[in-house]
Amino acid sequence: MVLYSLFTGLLAIFTYRYLNWHWVAVPWLPVSLIGTAVAFYVGFKNNQSYERGWEARKVWGSIVNLSRSFAAASKAFITKSESHVISREEVGQEIKIILRRHMAWLHALKHAMRQRLAWEHDLPASRRQRRYFEKRIDFSTFQTDAAQCLSQEDLAKLKNKHNAATQLLDMQSQHVASLKSKGWIDDYKHVELQRFITDLYAEQGATERIKNTPLPRQYSTSSHLFILIFTFLLPFAMLHEFDKTTDLMWLMLPFNLVVSWVFSLMEYTGDYSENPFEGLINDVPIYSIIRNIEIDLKEMMDERDVPERMKPVLDVLF
Repeated sequence: MVLYSLFTGLLAIFTYRYLNWHWVAVPWLPVSLIGTAVAFYVGFKNNQSYERGWEARKVWGSIVNLSRSFAAASKAFITKSESHVISREEVGQEIKIILRRHMAWLHALKHAMRQRLAWEHDLPASRRQRRYFEKRIDFSTFQTDAAQCLSQEDLAKLKNKHNAATQLLDMQSQHVASLKSKGWIDDYKHVELQRFITDLYAEQGATERIKNTPLPRQYSTSSHLFILIFTFLLPFAMLHEFDKTTDLMWLMLPFNLVVSWVFSLMEYTGDYSENPFEGLINDVPIYSIIRNIEIDLKEMMDERDVPERMKPVLDVLF
């Protein structure tokens, strides 16, 4: 855009001053009206882009709260029964299976959000950015993450499944139901645990909706086109103003550059904020969020291999 602005400014000055085509100097009022309309349009797009990003962050904040509550409820509800001979070790093992499966669900959702979609940015700069961070951060694969959390039986059930996260929550429901049938939990505890699973389904659906539904293309395409039209006309509208003082005519170039840069930056900001799960630096840091949940859950299970919190790379937290 800088080169484009420089070109339009030089074109305006050259045609106006050196070719004496004074008719290229358009009135300022219609161009300013176009600029006002473009500012409103781009501002609306930026508001919608910000709402998508903020909603995505709220969804993952809710997932954090539900994960902690689900883990705490599982530990509190699944206890040694007086009417059944159950050892403390058996109870602990059942709780670990449920919490580890929940961590696998988080990893499944994480990798689903990382899948590239057709409308997400794939410009050379975006590809270079992804390659740079992939060399410095271990993003792993779902198979690697799931193998650390699930039994071979659960892994076999996920084979050839299109949506691993959905299947894992279904396994949780079946597991809770089996505990109810064994008499390990009563009706109230069963309903409460199932309510947590239902809420997790809802948050999964919310984050999938944001991921799989692009901002309407007419907003992205139209705003970019309007900015190109406005920034092309802008230097021609400035000619009369700077022509009043001949010695200052060349000052039109930096002023034209600044105004064009502001509008272009507004468009760029909205454009790269509309998809909060596309693997770029402005995304919701779901890897860090899941790592924090994993730390909490493993500490609840009194495990020793508790990972460290993820650290920013070049001040970017994924």
